[in-house]
Amino acid sequence: MSWEELIRTKEGYLRILDEVFSALPRSAKGAGDRVIVLNPEILHESRRTIVTNFKDLADKLNRDPSHIAKFIARESGRPSSIEGERLIIQGRLSMEELRKLLELYVREFVKCPICGGLDTKIVSERRLRFLVCEICGAKNPVRKL
Repeated sequence: MSWEELIRTKEGYLRILDEVFSALPRSAKGAGDRVIVLNPEILHESRRTIVTNFKDLADKLNRDPSHIAKFIARESGRPSSIEGERLIIQGRLSMEELRKLLELYVREFVKCPICGGLDTKIVSERRLRFLVCEICGAKNPVRKL
C-alpha cells in the first residue's frame, strides 16, 4: 500500500503517525508536556531565611546550586550562602518572593524560548554563555551572573 492510500483511512493515518513518532529522538517526544514543580521549603530563623531543600530544587532544574544562589542573591539584593544542601539568605524572604525568584530563574535560565522545553543546558563559548535546548537544538544567549 502506498502512503497516499494509507493516509485516506484513519487506521492508516495512525500507523503513519506511529512510524514518524518512533523515528523521532526520544527527547523530542512530548517536549512541552514536562512540568517542573518547585516547592521550596523555608524556615525563618532570627533574621535569616533557610531553604532546606535547595539541593533538590537545583537537581530538578538540572543546574549548579551556586548559579541559582547567585541569581537569588542578585535579584533579591540579599547576600546568601550554601551550607550543605541548604541555602541561607540573610534577611526575611517570604515564600511568595522566593517562588517568584525561582520562576524568573526558570524563565531566563532553564526554559527554551523557542519550544518551551525544560531539557536545556548552559554552555560557555569564549566569553559568552548560551542556553542550548536538547529538544529543538535552539541556542540562545543568556546573561552572565
